[in-house]
Amino acid sequence: MKTMKKNILLIVTGLLILLCLTSPLSAVDLKIDYLDGNLEYRRDNNAWQQLAIGDLIPEEASIRLSGNGFAELSAGARKITLTKDGVYNNDDLASDNTNSINLRQLIGSKFSSLINRADTSKNTAAAVRARRASDYGSIAWEDDSTDYLQDGMTLMSKGDFLGARELFKRGALWESGALQRECLFRQGEVEQILGNPRIARDTLTSIAPLETDPFLGEYSVVMATLYIESREYAKADSILALYLDTNPKDEAAQSAWYLSALSMDAQGNKSGSRSNLQKAVELNPDTQIGISAAQLLK
Repeated sequence: MKTMKKNILLIVTGLLILLCLTSPLSAVDLKIDYLDGNLEYRRDNNAWQQLAIGDLIPEEASIRLSGNGFAELSAGARKITLTKDGVYNNDDLASDNTNSINLRQLIGSKFSSLINRADTSKNTAAAVRARRASDYGSIAWEDDSTDYLQDGMTLMSKGDFLGARELFKRGALWESGALQRECLFRQGEVEQILGNPRIARDTLTSIAPLETDPFLGEYSVVMATLYIESREYAKADSILALYLDTNPKDEAAQSAWYLSALSMDAQGNKSGSRSNLQKAVELNPDTQIGISAAQLLK
């Protein structure tokens, strides 16, 4: 299982993308990648104009999210997530340091559920069987020998995200303890990959991981990235603290220290931010994250 997880981390998280510390978001038009609810921008005559997925938001425009909305905006691979109804200004959205860094490409070099989008034309027998059972309204008695987590991760490694999602859903229903929580986590990852960021966020935020959960590092990095993108820095700090308090040495540790530094900086804690950047550099100065952390320390 440990070898399987390591292979998944290498395969699912994709190829390492070059460090992106280039122009800030304010220099690039924001594009609407995902929208649930209503999103409008204020025109010169103060009238509100409806926006849709794929639209570019005019520079320096005020935008309004309503209808219990959820929007994912991008400038290249940089992401900003709006999770609450209200009026926003493009300049404000692009004003903090975290948004001048391409988090999804930088962190996504190890956790590419943050940057991948799957080919949803793929399907599997597992997904089809699950739908048929659902169509008939039947309760399927599960085989005790089924390893939902490992089998689901095997399908993920093959790019079969629809089939993996069905197995993780069943695991979340039939398993208990850490296995159940990890099935939920992987289900949330798959929803993100399949282009369902709101469902992914709802699934991921429903999990209350324990310090002993083997997926805690990965979960903390993914959730902190999503929270930073939606400017919920206190929540990012909270989930990272649970993990970092264990003094981790695994693959997620460097990303976690880096994200914690960004979150602290956005909240005005400059000394804490620099301390955590230094810890990220010390873990490995030669990785893309280590190089980025060193540049931010200058």
